[in-house]
Amino acid sequence: MRAVVAKLGRVGAGVALTAVAVVAAGSATWVAGSLPAGAGSAAAPPYTPEGGEKLRRDGPDAVVVPAVMAERMGLKTTPAAEPTRPVRLPAFQGTLALDAERSARVHSRFPGEVVSVEPPADPNLPSSRPVRVGDRVRKGDVLAVVWSKDLGEKKSELVDALARLRADETTLRRLEDAGKEVPGAIAGRTLLEARAKVEADRVAVDRAERTLRAWRLTDKEIEAVRAEAGRLSDPQAKGQAPADWARVEVPATRDGVILVKNVAPGDIVDTTADLFVIGDLSRLAVWAHVYEEDLPLLQSLPRPVRWSVEVPARPGTKLPGTLEHVSPVIDTNQHTALVTGLVDNPAGELKVGQYVTVSVELPPPRGEVELPADAVVEDGRESVVFVRPDPNSWRLVRAPVRVTRRFRDVVYVRSEENGVRPGVRVVTGGALLLRDVMDQLPAAKP
Repeated sequence: MRAVVAKLGRVGAGVALTAVAVVAAGSATWVAGSLPAGAGSAAAPPYTPEGGEKLRRDGPDAVVVPAVMAERMGLKTTPAAEPTRPVRLPAFQGTLALDAERSARVHSRFPGEVVSVEPPADPNLPSSRPVRVGDRVRKGDVLAVVWSKDLGEKKSELVDALARLRADETTLRRLEDAGKEVPGAIAGRTLLEARAKVEADRVAVDRAERTLRAWRLTDKEIEAVRAEAGRLSDPQAKGQAPADWARVEVPATRDGVILVKNVAPGDIVDTTADLFVIGDLSRLAVWAHVYEEDLPLLQSLPRPVRWSVEVPARPGTKLPGTLEHVSPVIDTNQHTALVTGLVDNPAGELKVGQYVTVSVELPPPRGEVELPADAVVEDGRESVVFVRPDPNSWRLVRAPVRVTRRFRDVVYVRSEENGVRPGVRVVTGGALLLRDVMDQLPAAKP
């Protein structure tokens, strides 16, 4: 472009500048009409569009382009917009873990010997085998049976208390009936002692029953003990089989999948042993490590922060989740902090312990303007755009901008007081040509 201007420098400033603009716009025919007939025709007048208006500078940072020339140069404008694309932080590395709030450890309520491990309740699984790791269970399904002498003893204590209460109540009624039939036949002290016995028996029954309830026996189980005590009041009745009397069922405490099984028939277990671990795998925990320089941005966002989880072992798998907690401790070796959150796993594709990468998208920051990539002209020293303040005029103002983010089709710049803000129109088509032409125009005279 500068070579063309130098070549035409002998012809006059007006002709040369007009030729530069037209050559850059690709209008070869128009150039031929604007140039003089001979090499020495310096007095030939420059080309002037209809209406007599010329391409000219208007102050240090503005240029006025005739409408005809703007059309031939291919100038187009579009309004600047509010930011629409979120800020995407670099991916974090992490692993999947079992969500502690969606898991349960199953214990026996009483110590004892494991009699059996029950078959799965799922009708799609064979009932000839005991429940295994990976089987899906529902809350209340019986997983194992334990024989506990402690439970048998506590049930027997309630039966004994009920039997004594029944016998002492019978004795008290007879004494009271005898005293009514023959006044004075029964000493008052004897009646008081009989009533005290009945009261003590009632306390013993209540204590034994409360103990069983504290061990989480249901109303149905306690009523069965009461029924057994009533049945044993018959001298001809036989006691319940010990295996049934001391039977402790170990039920599933939640819906989920058996993740751990630590029990087999014949094991002696206590109330602290984890016989099974059940987990709900429809949602997993994510443990990721974030560099400390990214923490302030994450901590400034309201919880929960949305993120997406990708699994390198399953290309194309991308699931939504949320970041919920940022650790207050920084790893001094890696200078990272542990962040934890959740990811949905409805199809069960993700596995506990699997390696993942986590991406966080932050909302667009305030004070940014979204521009088409063609609107920003850069030369390595500065970035500029051309603003069209008046849609009815082709007076264009060159405005330097500060680029904050770049994409293939859009560029984000800081919203400045020089007119680059959402809603104003900026030049897209022909912006590069316009900058070159403006650089060749002489500065406007004061």
